[in-house]
Amino acid sequence: MKTLAVLGSTGSIGTQTLDIVRKYPDKLKVKLLAASKLSPLLKKQIEEFKPKYVYTAKKDSLEYEGITYFYGDEGLKEISDLEIDLFINGIAGIAGIKPTYYLLEKNKNLVTANKEAIICLGEILKDKYRFIFPIDSEHSAVYQCLLTGRKEDVSRIILTASGGPFRNKPIEEFESITVEEALKHPKWKMGKKVTIDSATLMNKGLEVIEAHYLFNISYENIDVVIHPDSLVHGLVEFKDGTVTANISYPDMRIPISYAISYPERWEIGANHICLWEIGKLEFFKPDYNKFPLLKIAKEVGKKGSFYPIVLTVADELAVNEFLEGHIKFTDIPVLVERVLEKSNFKDPHSLEDVISIIEETKHIFKNITMET
Repeated sequence: MKTLAVLGSTGSIGTQTLDIVRKYPDKLKVKLLAASKLSPLLKKQIEEFKPKYVYTAKKDSLEYEGITYFYGDEGLKEISDLEIDLFINGIAGIAGIKPTYYLLEKNKNLVTANKEAIICLGEILKDKYRFIFPIDSEHSAVYQCLLTGRKEDVSRIILTASGGPFRNKPIEEFESITVEEALKHPKWKMGKKVTIDSATLMNKGLEVIEAHYLFNISYENIDVVIHPDSLVHGLVEFKDGTVTANISYPDMRIPISYAISYPERWEIGANHICLWEIGKLEFFKPDYNKFPLLKIAKEVGKKGSFYPIVLTVADELAVNEFLEGHIKFTDIPVLVERVLEKSNFKDPHSLEDVISIIEETKHIFKNITMET
């Protein structure tokens, strides 16, 4: 019986994790549920899974007997001391940074899909990343491919991208892209922020930086390929020319289940690949003119220091501006680049440094948007 903490239990990753728990109640027990607030969905989850602990970002009125309740920043520190086998971080965006930090500082086994936290903490906590089991489909795929050979024999990691909804859209039409169009991802059902990042290909840029930190591999040895079929989730090339690929139908339950069940593999009701029905797989080079954020992200990753933090925050803020209808789709990379140009911080050495850079970046972003 493995005990789980599900952070972001009401979000996409959290709800799919709980689907797996439902399927294997004899193997999995939810010990902690965590969400931003005590929503009707969280209440239903508490009643169904009967956790020993509950966390919310802000203090709420919790009327359940036998449950220890945590909240706020102090609560995050306290839950990192709990004896739980796996902490699953499904919290989206920069909100996932503090729980990631506290858990890794305590050497907890962390299953995470929060690329922003991995990127922002990469300069100060990368020595702790051995405790991370990634559940981004691409990084889970690379993780599995790496198991087929020796790390010293790896020549290249290849991350696949669907290309988003605008792969075939002429660049001349990008200025008129609407929020509704950008939220229509052709393959994956995700939260709004990551869906917009997929449309700009920033998501893949962030994943390049994430792969660098997770797998300790240089940027020169990380490539991105556009794969509209979204069946090949990641590849690893070894120095003898062999390429190992991870292939499955798009289903986030697969990497989530693998992280939970490792080293076993459990049946979760996912569709199985039938190669003769697929017929062929297509791959294309990324178009950096149409999707400049992919190139910017790789350049930022090579700079290291505070730059990946600034990139992460600026992108999240720009995406929010687009979602609220304040800027055009094509303004997202422009704003991100302007924030990067105006940023100049000392190298981060602590969580406090990271938080300070985040807050200062927000201030820079606000000044830039007020000027335009």
